[in-house]
Amino acid sequence: MDGIRIILIVIAALIIIMNLFINFSNIFKIVSYCFKSNTLNQYWSLFFKNCVSGRALISSIFAIIIAVVIFIIITPFVLFRRATIGKKTAALIEEGILFEYQDLNLSDKNVHFNSNLESLTGISLTNDLAATGNVKIDATLVISEIQTKVQAEDKTFSFKAMHNITLNDGKDAIVPVFITIDQKSHPVYFVYNEMHKNQFNKINSKLYSRGFKSIYFSILPM
Repeated sequence: MDGIRIILIVIAALIIIMNLFINFSNIFKIVSYCFKSNTLNQYWSLFFKNCVSGRALISSIFAIIIAVVIFIIITPFVLFRRATIGKKTAALIEEGILFEYQDLNLSDKNVHFNSNLESLTGISLTNDLAATGNVKIDATLVISEIQTKVQAEDKTFSFKAMHNITLNDGKDAIVPVFITIDQKSHPVYFVYNEMHKNQFNKINSKLYSRGFKSIYFSILPM
């Protein structure tokens, strides 16, 4: 009986350790994004989305403690970088290297996305794909529908958030969502305003020269 108890404890410990390694990796990506974007605005939303799970309560508690400590450590550095590298960040935003999204309330305005998804991939989504104005919610809904359509056609699908692509000039573009369908990859951008539209047009040509055809989901005519 004691032997079984020891085995169960060891298995539980291994699961916790494995989840902690995964959370460390996710937190590192979030910290990397914070330093590249010089903002802490999305730190906690990204953390709770990627590192907290009701099915791994103990690991999640440890992750929260670690996240709080890391947040306290990085805050002065991020704020310092924001103050000293603000002009550089503005230039990256202007070039479309980095997109900034503010939460908009579009749920009650009957706003819908148009997209070039079908022309680039052959995947057809619903014609009345509503936009909420919250990029995290919109991205989740879009990715979910793409995945359903792709798997129904017996194709492989995967995606990454905040994916880095090195451009020909050596700069790293941060792509909001990066999808792969049957080994063919596409950067995905959400366009809510004229600035996003201009950014997309600029970064699209640079990504095309790297062999990528970018997909947009826009509430504006493209």
